[in-house]
Amino acid sequence: MLRRLMVAFTLGVLTTSTVVAKENLLRDTMQEKYRPQYHFSPKNGWIGDPDGLVFTKGLFHLYWWGHAVSPDLVHWQELPYPMKGGDGTFSYFSGSVVVDKHNTGGFGENSMLAFYTKHFPGDSLPETQAVSISRDGGLSYHYYENNPVLDIGKIFFRDPQVFWHTPDQRWKMVVSLPDVQEIHIYESDDLKQWRFCSAFGGLGAQNSFWECPDLFEIPVLGESGHKKWVMLIGRGPNRVQYFVGDFDGQTFTPDSLIVNYLQHGSGLQGVLYDDFEKGISAKWKASDRAFQSRSSPVAATDFLGEKYLGDLSNGLATGYVTSEPFTISHGAINFLIAGGRRVDSLSVNLIVDDQVVRSTTGDNTSVFKWNGWDVRDLAGKVGHIEVVDLVNDTSHAAIAIDHVLFSDQLMSHQLEHALWLDYGNDYYATRIWRNYDDPQRFGDTVFAIGWMGNWEYARKAPSSWGRGFQSIPRTMALKRYPTGYRIVQRPINQLKQLRQAVHRTNNVIVEGVKPLEVFQPTRNTYEMEVEFRPGSAAKFGFNLLVGDGRKLVLTYDPKLSMMCLDRTNCTDFISDQQFTKAFAKTMYAPVDLLNNTLKLHIFVDQASVEIFTNDGEVVFSAVTYPGENQTGIELFAEGGSAEIVSLTAWEMKSIWGEPQAYVDLQ
Repeated sequence: MLRRLMVAFTLGVLTTSTVVAKENLLRDTMQEKYRPQYHFSPKNGWIGDPDGLVFTKGLFHLYWWGHAVSPDLVHWQELPYPMKGGDGTFSYFSGSVVVDKHNTGGFGENSMLAFYTKHFPGDSLPETQAVSISRDGGLSYHYYENNPVLDIGKIFFRDPQVFWHTPDQRWKMVVSLPDVQEIHIYESDDLKQWRFCSAFGGLGAQNSFWECPDLFEIPVLGESGHKKWVMLIGRGPNRVQYFVGDFDGQTFTPDSLIVNYLQHGSGLQGVLYDDFEKGISAKWKASDRAFQSRSSPVAATDFLGEKYLGDLSNGLATGYVTSEPFTISHGAINFLIAGGRRVDSLSVNLIVDDQVVRSTTGDNTSVFKWNGWDVRDLAGKVGHIEVVDLVNDTSHAAIAIDHVLFSDQLMSHQLEHALWLDYGNDYYATRIWRNYDDPQRFGDTVFAIGWMGNWEYARKAPSSWGRGFQSIPRTMALKRYPTGYRIVQRPINQLKQLRQAVHRTNNVIVEGVKPLEVFQPTRNTYEMEVEFRPGSAAKFGFNLLVGDGRKLVLTYDPKLSMMCLDRTNCTDFISDQQFTKAFAKTMYAPVDLLNNTLKLHIFVDQASVEIFTNDGEVVFSAVTYPGENQTGIELFAEGGSAEIVSLTAWEMKSIWGEPQAYVDLQ
């Protein structure tokens, strides 16, 4: 049985002095370079997808399949490795935990069951779903002798999320077929025999592996008692997309507004120039074979509607297509693009006065992603778009575009058209905690957490203790918009207990670059709440992690509603060229002003930054790995001035080695 005991008491055979010594040792060993001080990370080894998120008997459990518990989602105690038994031939891949309060599985009342994927080396055997049983409150899980409990004979079949569905009094499982971008839903009466209910797919970002699904109800802000169902899906290697709809116990059905937005771009800001649904219209003139017809859907993913312009299936075809002239009357020209990356011979160009003034290529994939041009300086001029294919080989030798949109919002984030949970490069495998205690304990609040990592460089991360850490826990809710519901995320209120002395300033005019005088932290463990009001500045923002010639640049462009996080010169770990190439990226997201202000809530912690904009409407999460001297903060405004309406900042206490709740293992 788990019992929470404060440090002032005796822990089984442990004395108070022993506990204090253990705290001091923990504090000392958790000070390595890049070690997060208020994000959870294990003492050593790997941590990846968060698994088994349950709240029971007053404790939040976090597995990976290591194990930690917390009374408040802030202070954590790491416990011994919990998984027992098995023949050692497989790895424990991601999964979930349930508390069987009424003994539906026959393993005992309040037994805890861990569901996970059995994965075999080299993707050599079908992945199956298995279960292990705990009768000691989640400290140890023993392998079920009749495993697997679900086997459909697929090599890729993983990440079961199991939960109790009250309306029909059955257990449900959502599990991924990652290579075909499909989520299966199963149900069970006894947690051992599972029946297929339905499959979900064919929507959102439909490339790369789909992993770590979750399905849950979530409240709608400002609409008391109103909830919707949300499905989260990890799009490998490092993104999470979501869908909002209804779940009847058998089938998840996304809302029609969500479907129209994802399939056709309904509700996007701007004027649609062409979506190519009627083929090559009179707006375009094509030469040669490359653009005579659109390619089949088999050759590409993530375009809108049924058609696009180009033929990605025929790399030998060449030619070009030219739009009719148009007057540039918006600040941005956006479009989806796929195909090869050859600047001189495979490109989409904007031509003004017979000159190429903007040019974009694909990224050597057949996945359509948003790109765009800032054309404010060309307002009033007449131009046309030209798509060029002069390459006739079979290696990414074609190019295609879709959904050309004239807008005052720039969409150059180079992501597929989807609903993204986070626009940073390091937030994956998000899941929520399920409450098996008194349902009134935290009501409708949905607590979530994700892995702060990216499989493009996770194995090369420079941390000495191991690899990976988790995000700060967040709350999730829905907000209603004309284009459908959207998730908003906010940091949990419990983090406020870590705040130290407060620093404030108001009504500061920013011009050029200057240090933030009111707050210069001693280390990179701090929180800031800031409200900007745009003035005459073309761009404004923060330089964070300033020092030794490096910085992390957060920029906002109020005219194009674009946020940019630039970490191309952020880390002092530059000895590994492969890591540097994958890590040194710039991230973008469209962010609208809120009542003519930009609100930022920023968390910096040794090796990461998490930025919540406008009460959590858009979020960036990214690892940073700065040098220990990179603690400076600068304000800047380009091309004019901006105003800081208010700024409040706190240094944050470490969670390591503080008096906190412990678990009696006796």
